[in-house]
Amino acid sequence: MSVVIIGGGLMGLSAAFHLRRTDSSVPVTVFERAGVGAAASGASAAGVRAMGRDPAERALALESLRRWPELDRELEGETRYRRDGGLRVAVDDVAWRAAPAWVGEQRAEGVPLELISDRSLQSLAPGLTPACLGGVHCAIDGQAEAMPTVLAFAAAARRLGARVEEGVAVSGLLIEHGRVVGVARADGTRVACDVAIMTAGAWSATQLAAHGVRLPLETRALQMLLTAPAPKVLTQVLGCFDRKLSLKQLGDGSYLIGGGWPALITDETDNRWTILDDSVRSSREVAGAIYPATAGVPLARGWAGLEAFTPDGLPIIGSVPGLEGVFVAAGFSGHGFALSPAVGDILARLALGLDARETLWRGLRLDRLAREAVTT
Repeated sequence: MSVVIIGGGLMGLSAAFHLRRTDSSVPVTVFERAGVGAAASGASAAGVRAMGRDPAERALALESLRRWPELDRELEGETRYRRDGGLRVAVDDVAWRAAPAWVGEQRAEGVPLELISDRSLQSLAPGLTPACLGGVHCAIDGQAEAMPTVLAFAAAARRLGARVEEGVAVSGLLIEHGRVVGVARADGTRVACDVAIMTAGAWSATQLAAHGVRLPLETRALQMLLTAPAPKVLTQVLGCFDRKLSLKQLGDGSYLIGGGWPALITDETDNRWTILDDSVRSSREVAGAIYPATAGVPLARGWAGLEAFTPDGLPIIGSVPGLEGVFVAAGFSGHGFALSPAVGDILARLALGLDARETLWRGLRLDRLAREAVTT
């Protein structure tokens, strides 16, 4: 038995690591057309959260968060993970009145959320705007750093014997009698395999379309901004109800500002994008309104990651109908980073025919999107 993984982002590298750790006799090869983490994984805001997850991915998130505190030890690497908590604040009466029900629904499924009054907010996040009416705190939320995490998974997979080949594009799957028998590299080389795992992010749909499977994915470019270093004050991952904001302060004091602001895709095939002035301005305005200390800090740089979005904003995980031996993990819709430990384990179990712990991801299978996913 042998496994080929198409896509060297976090999900593919995590799958390779878990495959080799589970069964070191199985040859595993990862083909990455650029460099590991060159697309969405390396551009991620790297939040590690359970708060605010859709019910369909909540169990998966909780399982992943259970793994994160020990992940550096498992990988023998450095993800720069910190579990200092997450705080989502409310500045509107409507949002604050809805917060108790929002908290109660998640707490019922094991997410440890706590309502925080305006008087207590400053102790969690000194410097918050006085306009905040209150917030919701999740003690198990935290953050890592994107490229260090990607590189830690890549190094761990290689150390366990996986081949991670960068600069190698795959032109398509080789299917015989409805079953995968290999992949074709862009240079014409055919590589035999018994299992193919598709973790090519926004490019997964193109690979499967040739075989009559349509993944209902839409590619969007999401902007990230990094400021110059500032005095270290903020430990929480900060968000805001009804505002597009994800704010973290990194170890060197720089602020990482996201929240889903768009960039412009200039060439989807080659992963090219342009930062939009309107998005930069709006993102900084929201960050400055909620956390004023960010307003006067110079911007160091901005970038974008091309993310694959599904119609319901939830990932697709599992087997591909009509293509035996092919599995997919794609469409993480801008919030997949934290899920990588559990998703990699699930993909490895699927590939090896083991118990894939389907209770964690039953609602994320491709068949839930039957109207959008077509097999011919």
